[in-house]
Amino acid sequence: MQRSTMTLSVRTCRGRIPLAALFALLLLIPIQGHAQQGLPPQDSPHGDLSDPMLPPPGIIGVALHLTAERIGDPTGLFIRATHPLGPAIKAGLTHGQEILAVDGQSVKGKTYREVVSMIRGEVGTSVTLLVKTFADVKEVTIVRASEAQLSEEGQRI
Repeated sequence: MQRSTMTLSVRTCRGRIPLAALFALLLLIPIQGHAQQGLPPQDSPHGDLSDPMLPPPGIIGVALHLTAERIGDPTGLFIRATHPLGPAIKAGLTHGQEILAVDGQSVKGKTYREVVSMIRGEVGTSVTLLVKTFADVKEVTIVRASEAQLSEEGQRI
């Protein structure tokens, strides 16, 4: 039995370029941003925190994940991971729990960015999450920390 392989390619005026090579080439092209605009590079992956379009710097130490069991099903917002020294894990949150509401507002119908903006806030302030655990639904109040605080705690250990 003969095997057949398929290579995806893009046709150009000088021939065909394998699609994998095209993606590799695109990774080498600088993305429009601070460097091309003559702005200094940003130290924080979140950009300039004084920018009013960015959420405040206070975090709870979670990575979130949107999911649905099937295409067309309602999407849920789940905790994908927690920072090992972050406020969320200290409050009892863990991987796999579903966030239902933030400060009394349901996350249903909100975009991912809207929910992140609801969760983030000023360092030292608190946020209350309604979370569906594996056994029940509970409210958890968490005091926001800064990324620097989480890094400092990690260095002390």
